[in-house]
Amino acid sequence: MEKFEINAVEMTRQIRDKHYEQTKDMSRAERLAFYREHARLMDEKAEQLLKQKRKLEHA
Repeated sequence: MEKFEINAVEMTRQIRDKHYEQTKDMSRAERLAFYREHARLMDEKAEQLLKQKRKLEHA
């Protein structure tokens, strides 16, 4: 099995820089809507992944 390494500091920096570029010209309300929508999408993705995991465990 291949070992997979994550550089968490670098990943965090990349995400932070990307979000800054996407939101730098937004108003406070627009930024709030942006982050709420991204949180909603992540919640949906997490729920789908949990369903897949449960399916595999019961197969």
